Amino acid sequence: MREAVALIRAAWLTATSYRVGMLTSLLGLVAVVLPLYFIATALQPAMAHAIAGESAQYFGFVILGAVTFSLVSTCTTALPTAIDGAIGRGTLEVILGTPARLPAICVGLMGYGVLWALLRGVLLLAAAVALGASIAWSGAPVGLALLALTMLCYVGFGFVLSALVLVFRTSGPLSAVLLTASMLLGGVYYPTRVIPSWIRDVADAMPLTYGLRALRQVVLRGAPLVTVARDVEILTAMTMISVAVGVGAFALALVHARRAGTLSSY
Repeated sequence: MREAVALIRAAWLTATSYRVGMLTSLLGLVAVVLPLYFIATALQPAMAHAIAGESAQYFGFVILGAVTFSLVSTCTTALPTAIDGAIGRGTLEVILGTPARLPAICVGLMGYGVLWALLRGVLLLAAAVALGASIAWSGAPVGLALLALTMLCYVGFGFVLSALVLVFRTSGPLSAVLLTASMLLGGVYYPTRVIPSWIRDVADAMPLTYGLRALRQVVLRGAPLVTVARDVEILTAMTMISVAVGVGAFALALVHARRAGTLSSY
């Protein structure tokens, strides 16, 4: 893991050289949490019935959705973005030519982005709690496990996108389509039960649908794990498929790029 830590540290040193950007990113959380607080408070009477199965408070509902979506977005884009940047700088072939193991390199390349997103998420949740968001702290340990499982599922998608970057130098609009569909159909700002029936099957194909529904019931309502067992089973199956397909596609793409000699060409 020393290799992964070294890559994360390098990314951290690069990011801290742009202090204004980091400060702006943190201060931008205020611009997120305050509008959500006022909007959620205004919509509470209208949304109370729709979200009853997942939360009693719309502010907590939407904050948890926003934080989770931010994390899965980072898990989806961190690795392909890092690989694309390394190709552009001509450093990817050098990194892969070191004795470092490939898993450590992948963790190192995406680690800083994920850790930064986690820090922002923690600060956003802390601000939400200070503003009155209701959290069932007894469900926090299970909630963290569910969040990690949801993030891991989207890491698998990130490997698929990384494979496309290695082979075609771009993932095209695939990441935007995936994340937009997850945001609109995964229940980030409203429960999936209100989605029209003609598109609900697409919502059921989104891993975020199951992850968020289970996470909210556990963290916001204090529901036991057995209550969300069905959603957890489906999410686990999706994660296993996503990671297996993603890692396989990435390995094949890396073999192709090495044979073609295109790791250092942009």
